[in-house]
Amino acid sequence: MHGRFLRAALVSVLLVSSQACSSDEGEALGQATGGVTGIGGGTSSAGGSGGNTGAGGGQGTGGRMGTGGATIMGGSAGTGGTMTAGGASGTGGSARTGGAAGTGGATGSGGAAATGGVTATGGVTASGGAIGTGGAIRAGGASGTGGATGTGGTSGNGSATSTGGASGTGGASASGSAPYKGVANSPAGEISALGVTWCYNWGTKPQVTDCADPYFVPMIWGGGDVAGAIKAIGDAGYKTVLGFNEPNKVDQSNMTVASAIALWPAMTSNPNIRVGSPAVSDDGRAWLVDFMTQVKANGLRVDFIAMHWYGWNAGSCVSSQLEGAVNWASQWGLPVWITEFGCMGSSNPDEQTVLSFFNNAIPMLAKHPLVERYAWYPWNTYNDLYLPDASNVRVITALGKAFAAAPQYLP
Repeated sequence: MHGRFLRAALVSVLLVSSQACSSDEGEALGQATGGVTGIGGGTSSAGGSGGNTGAGGGQGTGGRMGTGGATIMGGSAGTGGTMTAGGASGTGGSARTGGAAGTGGATGSGGAAATGGVTATGGVTASGGAIGTGGAIRAGGASGTGGATGTGGTSGNGSATSTGGASGTGGASASGSAPYKGVANSPAGEISALGVTWCYNWGTKPQVTDCADPYFVPMIWGGGDVAGAIKAIGDAGYKTVLGFNEPNKVDQSNMTVASAIALWPAMTSNPNIRVGSPAVSDDGRAWLVDFMTQVKANGLRVDFIAMHWYGWNAGSCVSSQLEGAVNWASQWGLPVWITEFGCMGSSNPDEQTVLSFFNNAIPMLAKHPLVERYAWYPWNTYNDLYLPDASNVRVITALGKAFAAAPQYLP
């Protein structure tokens, strides 16, 4: 596995339900009703042939950490940023926490520890604008805590139906704008400085030290008491939830299609909450096709498609490879959320390669009307938006400056 992995560290309790997960790379894994607190995470093993396929590079991602639940051991950055097992951060990487459990503790070289959780109605947005192909909503319209209810309809190719659900909290928006630019967790001060309009932390609760309201969008990471988690999310005022995280991966939520489908009625039990599909890694496309087929066969609801993509093979860190994956995810005619993307493995030999990819990817995404949101994954080598300087003070990178300058709201 190539790349530098950021880990969350701190130990706490408070799980609505728990699910034991393991990873041979020491990934921090979230639970369905809370998971582990922290910022960032690592990546897991790559899958598939990757990069040079027509739809983009295959990859696995990982290191998901949720919030609001029990924390697990994180890891430390050694010199140069390579993660090793342990607790404190070293000097070379953009390592995550350290510190004492319970209150957040002292930060390591990678930022503040995340604990607790403050619930609020969050920010905005919703469906509202014009109906896209197959009845998918192109976000736009009014902002606020509720927003307009989407009309849903049948997807363009008849594969899956969506009732639309209600849009609303889960991201900050300006008047008349919908959240668009996001990040897969970061320290709170960096989220603000980068102009992020939404974020998530692989869990069901926001954290004041990292992904907090009004930017926060909850995720139900895996199995467990999904009905209880949805009730808590609705009671907290959130109107959008992300589905299971990389269920096709054994070191992530590791679920069969049948088990995911069995839990989906509970996932969609609140008609006022928009529900995203499970987000598979790029080599898990067959899993999602099977899932969406079963959604249609059972008359279930999916309101938007969540997808992950990373360049992996040499030469695959180019926007055309990402576009192939976006085209694939658009086949159901539903809005698309790219909840993780970046460049890993042999695809990112240097910072300039990743910077060029990002600068080309953002205008490309703006041309795809179904792309409703994206979230950059800043926890891999050369994908960092901030890094510690010689004094161990985190400073913005060239990529971070490009990210900060990108449009905040839906074009």
